[in-house]
Amino acid sequence: MRPAIPLLAALLLPVIAQAGGLQTRNEAALSRFAALPLTGAPALAAEGPEQWQFTTDLTSEFYAEDLDRESIRLDGETLRLGIDVRGRWSPSVDWGLRLSLLDTGGGFLDRFIEDWHDIFSLPNGGRERFAQDQYRYQLVQDGVTVLDTDRNARGLGDLEARVGFALRPGQVLRLMLKLPTGDDARLTGGHLGAALWLDSALPFADGSDWGGHYSVGGSLQQTRGALADRQQPAAGFASLGLQRHLIGPLSALGQLYAHTPLYRNVDSDIGDPGLQLSLGGRWSFNDRWQADLAFQEDLIVNASPDFSLHFALRYHGSR
Repeated sequence: MRPAIPLLAALLLPVIAQAGGLQTRNEAALSRFAALPLTGAPALAAEGPEQWQFTTDLTSEFYAEDLDRESIRLDGETLRLGIDVRGRWSPSVDWGLRLSLLDTGGGFLDRFIEDWHDIFSLPNGGRERFAQDQYRYQLVQDGVTVLDTDRNARGLGDLEARVGFALRPGQVLRLMLKLPTGDDARLTGGHLGAALWLDSALPFADGSDWGGHYSVGGSLQQTRGALADRQQPAAGFASLGLQRHLIGPLSALGQLYAHTPLYRNVDSDIGDPGLQLSLGGRWSFNDRWQADLAFQEDLIVNASPDFSLHFALRYHGSR
């Protein structure tokens, strides 16, 4: 190994650790009312200029089921473009803002996902019964149509404002306020909410190639719109992340994100807890620029989207 590689790794490891885990969560259309935060940042934002992150999440979801009292179809794709800025208020307090633009529609991933399932002999969950690349969200209970929309939407998601308080090295208590800048009728948000959680680093030795976090907390959210009587006003969530430095600027990351049920008074699987697995990599170009690329799968089927592709570009600024 060339001497420059371990030297570069030594310089970039603190930056990689400070960036925290993968910034992924449940991106389902019916989960956007809930104040589920992005977890896994057990270090405060760096001192000096604000740090910026630009994210892209491409999510495909499909769930269709006919039950005795209930019929449900969730079929669509969402492209979320996010911008996140972080900074320091004091040596022990940081802040963050996140705003997203959502573009929802039929998308283009259905054929790819069906072919992928066929190659590995995985179930398609009934995708083959419907035309590909359609957009339809419908819930019927006891013969009454509770929700029915097939209109594509493009607009702002909910604004998220965060503040973090360092409790000790590698442990930060965070509070998020979610403001209803989205549109509930178009399933892009539109709900007031708040979340409180602890981000804590896993106790790996200094200089280890391993890193990680665990996070645990809860949220309160406004229930409104067509599904108000079925939305849970409170939820609990937790995440566990691991990262492994591989070579030079490259690291591998994985994350589990779980939450309690977001819906009640339903027979379909949207009333189940959610559990998502994200796997990906991080490339640190230098001490200012990083990029993450990851994919997410639902481990509890139908409570989360089938597939989500995540990309993040992070700029730390000079310091």
